[in-house]
Amino acid sequence: MEPLHSANLLYSKASIGDTTDKINFKDFHLFGTHNERDIVWPYLNESTSKTSFNFDFYHRYQKGPNFKFRYNEAQGRWSRIFIDKHHLSLNAGLYHIDEEAVSSVGTKVSGKLTLLSQFNKDLNTVISMGRGSAIREVFLTGRNLNDLKATHLSVTGQYQFYKQLFSLKATAAKHYLANDVERDFFDSEIMASLMKYPHWVRIGFGYHTMDYSKNTLNYWSPLDFYAYGPRVDLSYVFTDQFQVFFGGNYNWFEENQTFSGSGYYMKTGVRYGIREDYTVDLAYERNESIQNSNSWVGEAIMINLSLFL
Repeated sequence: MEPLHSANLLYSKASIGDTTDKINFKDFHLFGTHNERDIVWPYLNESTSKTSFNFDFYHRYQKGPNFKFRYNEAQGRWSRIFIDKHHLSLNAGLYHIDEEAVSSVGTKVSGKLTLLSQFNKDLNTVISMGRGSAIREVFLTGRNLNDLKATHLSVTGQYQFYKQLFSLKATAAKHYLANDVERDFFDSEIMASLMKYPHWVRIGFGYHTMDYSKNTLNYWSPLDFYAYGPRVDLSYVFTDQFQVFFGGNYNWFEENQTFSGSGYYMKTGVRYGIREDYTVDLAYERNESIQNSNSWVGEAIMINLSLFL
């Protein structure tokens, strides 16, 4: 297929959701880039330029039984490919939180440095470090969000083997949050491909841990949490412009060496369009866990639009 447009991408996403503990949210994300590229799965219409620029705006409105806030963040990004298949990007911007019944501390600075590398067709890594608000990093349950800052360092690696029918992926991250709270995060999975492009079916197994150095009142912060279970990821193309997709996992978990349970996460939807031209996604997301005979559910619906100009 011949390129349809230049590699200038406009992307937007809107979502709305709630949970059984009466937390409601609305998200909006707008992203635009000059010379969009993907070194792992290149676009047909990628520019030969090694440098790209973009803007990124994110808004969230969220309320719960004892808190309500609006969060806005705007960033610019400079990216460059060097030594072929090594992609360095620098984000810098501002964020602001308006929280009901809590005095604002003004607008703050955020930033991130990311290095994405593809060493060969089977191995790629992502290394990221930055500082900003932790609102997009944690599950909020209370007030006093203006001081919820975080510094992070994360490393992700993915390796495909046996004719790319199997893949092994792992992510390790360290977060330094406000009030001397630290978080250690690790996620790993091994997946097997049963079908390949244009259809995609992968099944496998994952293991996940997340530990905080101490509990806090304004976000979920287990001292010791781990989960494991099967995972699935699939996409089926009916025509050149229409496909359905599904991803999810089922987990058994234990929290603070005391509470155990099980749960699942799923996201399913439809996509219409062509990747190098435009796409429209409509999706539904659900997360449910059962612990000590108590059930917690979070749900969201979302619509995504990408458009090459």
